[in-house]
Amino acid sequence: MHFGETRVLTDVDLTIAPGEIHAVLGANGSGKSTLIKILSGYHAPSAGSLLLHGKSLTLPASKKELHDTGVRFVHQDLGLFDNLSVADNLALAVGYEKRGGTIRWSDQYRAAKRDLEAVDLSDVDPWALVSTLGPVEKTLVAIARSLRDLPPGRGVLVLDEPTARLPHGDVESLLTRCRALRTQGVALIYVSHRLDEVFAMADRVTVLRDGSVVLSCALAETSQEEVTSVIVGQAAADAAAPGGALPVRRQRGDSPPVLRLRGISAARVRDVDLDVHPGEIVAISGLIGSGRSELGRIVFGAQRHHTGTVELCGAQFHPTPRSSMGAGIGYVPQDRAQGGFSTFDLAENLMIVNPRGYLRRGMLSPSRSATAALETIEQLQVRPPVPRRLLRELSGGNQQKIVLGKWLRLPLKLLVLDEPTYGVDVGARESIMNTILSHARSGLAVLWLDSDIDLVSKHADRVAVMRQGRIVQQLTGNDITAEQIAAASYAVGQHAAAAAHR
Repeated sequence: MHFGETRVLTDVDLTIAPGEIHAVLGANGSGKSTLIKILSGYHAPSAGSLLLHGKSLTLPASKKELHDTGVRFVHQDLGLFDNLSVADNLALAVGYEKRGGTIRWSDQYRAAKRDLEAVDLSDVDPWALVSTLGPVEKTLVAIARSLRDLPPGRGVLVLDEPTARLPHGDVESLLTRCRALRTQGVALIYVSHRLDEVFAMADRVTVLRDGSVVLSCALAETSQEEVTSVIVGQAAADAAAPGGALPVRRQRGDSPPVLRLRGISAARVRDVDLDVHPGEIVAISGLIGSGRSELGRIVFGAQRHHTGTVELCGAQFHPTPRSSMGAGIGYVPQDRAQGGFSTFDLAENLMIVNPRGYLRRGMLSPSRSATAALETIEQLQVRPPVPRRLLRELSGGNQQKIVLGKWLRLPLKLLVLDEPTYGVDVGARESIMNTILSHARSGLAVLWLDSDIDLVSKHADRVAVMRQGRIVQQLTGNDITAEQIAAASYAVGQHAAAAAHR
């Protein structure tokens, strides 16, 4: 499988037996997502074949072919409609129960009850709004919807990080339901980063690295330590490669911290202590669902915390988006769509956090906003450099530069970045990172949340690794390597023991 000149998958073989739970693992960029998109018909492979229940499908297969053959998907974004009932959400998969063109609501209720009972949700009312359900119940409704109309003893269900956004206390409940599907003959492809879950429920494991299969065996034939070693093997080799210059790490100095967190707990964050000093880039790394993104939202005030204190420049601070902006905290969210307005032009997006700065005699000055925008556009090398161009007309990398640039026009004390280079090309990544490094050298405190361990190990001054909502290890100096970050993220074997005693 190629994208342009880049090969992303090479001779990947995957065999799933009926009733088997097959885990697919790998670090970011290993090829997991591409493999799943090929299976879903989204990508057409340059070579290879797909055989389902003895039937060969031409790739890319259509959604109807896949559905009729029994391949179903549950993604991280469950695709449920919160303002509709459970029964309505289930009916959207294969249609409503009708007679003579009229919906038979009593039949619809009974069909929904059968679907819910299949995933052990018999206590959920089919007429309840999805918005009233808990996270596990929502995930199970999505699974029930995907299994609807599936022939007994057949089918392949692909679960893509199903526990990533669940509170940690709810994970086992979902895993129990998933294990029960095995007895119905449904094969599960379980994509995850969490080795403890994989070893608790899967039968086999396949590990991808750099687009190739580097391990495929029964779980009983391997161990968490071996799987971790295989997953991070390339990162370890890169870290040990001779001849590379060591990154320059800034020292925190004697200045008091700009940000101080003590005992912060929320839905997926537990008892977090952290300081960020002026001019320091502190990275929070960890797997999907580790709690790092939630921590960023808490610091900015986009999400409330249950317990603990936040201090800003030595004073207790109660973050809300409004108070954070007023106090000099900027926030670039993981989703670009949440950080910018696609139907606004570049000048409007850049002035949105401080429109008063572009007023003349109480009225917004288009010329003043365009002039200021052009200055930022040139600094960040946004292309094309047209202030009145709509944000949606730019590439992803250039959109991200605008989302970042709007905050850099303010007198910030702290900048919170959540995956600031996700989904951008190499050139845009370098430009964005150079901009962040330049402002850090000028004294800006940066809290950087990212799963790209190679990028983090190259640019961070200090790294805190989160797992299951807790900071399990902090790395400084020469200990900041991709290998160390990955090992702490998976936290198995000796690494888990070391992290527990830090």
